[in-house]
Amino acid sequence: MSDWNKDIVKIRDAILNLRSDLAKAEPRDRLDYVSSIMECIQFMKQSNIGWSSLLTNPQVANGLNEEALKDIFNKFRKVAIERIDNDVDSIDRYMINLVPRDVDADSWA
Repeated sequence: MSDWNKDIVKIRDAILNLRSDLAKAEPRDRLDYVSSIMECIQFMKQSNIGWSSLLTNPQVANGLNEEALKDIFNKFRKVAIERIDNDVDSIDRYMINLVPRDVDADSWA
């Protein structure tokens, strides 16, 4: 097995372990919820960095045929739209009026 394949298998296994941990996570309080949310965000950040690195590497990107790229795009589009919907919903439900107007005015001045 090539070094590339060994590294990819390690990454995949770490991702699957994180998935398992997140699936079992049951935060007990606000701090646990914040910590668990940050764990999700950190994963998404690292995933984006990894995909960007892969797709901007000509040698690797050239190894993906059009069908693979189409499949990857369709999955990314679905996730991006879900993420946009989630962000808009969260803004509407939790962020508007989160900061009192007088504090908001002072902090952005």
